[in-house]
Amino acid sequence: MRAKTLVVVALAAWGQMACGGAGGGGTATESTGSSTGATATGADDLGTSSATAGATSEATSIGESTSMPATSADSSSTGTPLDEPVDGLIDAMPANSWLLLPASAMVDACPEPLDHYRCETVMSAWSGATYDHGRDRMLVFGGGHSDSYYNNIFAFDLGPMTWTRLTELPAGADGHTPTPAMMDGRAESCGYYPSVAALTIAPEDMNGDYIDANLCHRADILAQLDTQQPRSSHTYGKPVYLPTQDAFFYLGGGYFPGAQTSSPWGFRFDFATGTWSESAVRPGFMGRGMAAIDAAGDAWYATDDGGPFVRYRAADDAWDTYGSLNYDVRGVGDIDRTRNRFWLLLDNGDPTLVRGFELDDIAHLMSSDPYVDVATTGDAPTPGNRVGFVYADGLDRFAAWNGGADVYLLDPSTQVWTHQTGGGDLPPPPLTNGTYGRWRYSTTRGVFVLANDVDSGVYLYKP
Repeated sequence: MRAKTLVVVALAAWGQMACGGAGGGGTATESTGSSTGATATGADDLGTSSATAGATSEATSIGESTSMPATSADSSSTGTPLDEPVDGLIDAMPANSWLLLPASAMVDACPEPLDHYRCETVMSAWSGATYDHGRDRMLVFGGGHSDSYYNNIFAFDLGPMTWTRLTELPAGADGHTPTPAMMDGRAESCGYYPSVAALTIAPEDMNGDYIDANLCHRADILAQLDTQQPRSSHTYGKPVYLPTQDAFFYLGGGYFPGAQTSSPWGFRFDFATGTWSESAVRPGFMGRGMAAIDAAGDAWYATDDGGPFVRYRAADDAWDTYGSLNYDVRGVGDIDRTRNRFWLLLDNGDPTLVRGFELDDIAHLMSSDPYVDVATTGDAPTPGNRVGFVYADGLDRFAAWNGGADVYLLDPSTQVWTHQTGGGDLPPPPLTNGTYGRWRYSTTRGVFVLANDVDSGVYLYKP
């Protein structure tokens, strides 16, 4: 194999991640929670995570290498060989250029027979994605409300440049038609599609239009639910990849077909066993918002709709709650895993407004205003609706994409924006409802990966 210079980072396999009233979606309504101090819920009451995976932002050059060492704290992630079909294309890309990968449209991986609207809204209906760095692949999960019932996890593997479905629809459903039971929204409060042809629920077991969520695990109701078929959802910025668990994790909410309630728990898909399980009961309100993974492999979440700032300790299956946000985030964000800061690029018309959480400052996180406004300078991106905004481990930069050939880099040490306009293949405009986590950085190959819609294919940007 010919020599290459590749960005390699010794770090855990990082991953992360509004229903806007108009169009096919709606706003999920959930109970609001707040906290004046950190409160743990779940398997135990540990104050800190027992996960120990660390990170470094050093970049290393490798020549004549055919494979990567493991990049995950979990031994099941063995790294990605660097002699796959995409690598020659990346080698040939000039610096500061875009490339449309051939035959990389997600529509080709949607269930048959194809219903284009149901497929398209897996991305366009306020939905995001996360990234499994150990396998160098993007994981897309979306749909929800009246848009798409597809609850498949779609994976784009960068090396072979292929889309696959990692999970399948419930028995009896196909790409064009859900089962009648899937259309019954009464079980949305439990978060699962039914396992029966028709639900049998007593009136006294209902809470308004939905099954009382406190009864979802009662034997007679649980027997009617397929716990391996979580409902499709508007996912916003809420999907994450848990590197210490080798699992896809979604915080829940915005379910098909009504999106007016939510389950009290999130859902984890374990790649080793190929099975779904529930998380511990979530604290407070989990509506729209943004989740991201820290250097220890824990997920932090800031909601768009008030409620507490929270952490999910993946190894313990437990939640910590901090100060109440009491504001509308309306943005996208990621964690600077070098400095342990969660920065959000706000969607409020001010292109320079960045809001930050100092994750090591627990006292501040417990306060009534657990965030700070970050004063940035330089050539900042123009405002947009949930633009792509990701921390690039190895580059030590946040990177924003809001359409076209322009990429904006924010140095977290100086808080200065710089602007690059790439050449090559011009990406199409971002989807109206937001990019969320479908703009990621491959630490293995040193390129940004953009899945903008199901039809146009996947774009790479080489900084």
